[in-house]
Amino acid sequence: MAVIGVFGANGFIGRAVVRFLLARGQRVVALGRAFPPDYASIVGGTVETRVVDFNDTLSVHATLQGIDQAIDLVNSSSPALGNGRVVEDAATNVLPHISFVQSCILSGVSRIVFMSSGGTVYGRPDYLPLDEDHPTYPLVSYGAAKLMVEHYLRMLTRDSAVDHVILRVSNPFGPGQVLRKGQGLIASILERQAAGLPIVIYGDGQAQRDYLYVDDLCHALLAALDAPPMRETFNIGTGHGRSTLDVIRAVEAVVGHAFDISFVNDRPTDARSNILDCGKATRLLHWTAQTPFDEGIRRTVAAASRPPQ
Repeated sequence: MAVIGVFGANGFIGRAVVRFLLARGQRVVALGRAFPPDYASIVGGTVETRVVDFNDTLSVHATLQGIDQAIDLVNSSSPALGNGRVVEDAATNVLPHISFVQSCILSGVSRIVFMSSGGTVYGRPDYLPLDEDHPTYPLVSYGAAKLMVEHYLRMLTRDSAVDHVILRVSNPFGPGQVLRKGQGLIASILERQAAGLPIVIYGDGQAQRDYLYVDDLCHALLAALDAPPMRETFNIGTGHGRSTLDVIRAVEAVVGHAFDISFVNDRPTDARSNILDCGKATRLLHWTAQTPFDEGIRRTVAAASRPPQ
């Protein structure tokens, strides 16, 4: 059985992916900058953990030993940070990933699954829903960095034995997501309402996004691992857009009361709409999102309402 290395295994998505793979009997190595003592209980099973500094080529190369397939979830930025740290984004979110790909090639990794951004690489849409052939003109440094890593991944693996799958993921949400560096509208809503603070909306609240429940993302990653060699790029989302106000109303319906809302000026780095066409993933990966949005919201609110263990 192939050994799957999950890089970025202690983040929101990383924990969910490790938990998902372990539950299916996969051989998993969790890799990250640090792990809490109770990591095994968090992910629901004993798993080998390896501490890795993604900015240290020697550290990455050493931790790749014995890994057959690598899932790259590592990221240290956020679309919400805008374009105020462009140079830092290039240094921390492009260069280490280039080195990582090179290390995978040298270490004999058979496949790299890279989680890119379906929410930011396209920029302002020429048409909706956005398919993989839509022009890519990112408005924000986060999306530009993801797109640059995509290009290097394709270039460096082209003449190697390493296969790759790029997943342009929409807006994932679910239990365990916390507000960190502005990531996650739904997590932000829950944290602010728990603190008695108003929900901040940029613009008029009508901007639409494609929200993907984290379990569906895990299924997409597994489909990418199990697919035959293809070196392809896929949109991973639901194909349905929901406005910021729609999302707030959905959370209010589950919580049982209305929230205070504060409107502020919109940001120039935000596209008005972003809805993904995921037909290619359906055709080639045999994957489609299965979790109804309202059900995902219900599970997320229920998990946030449980007291810490």
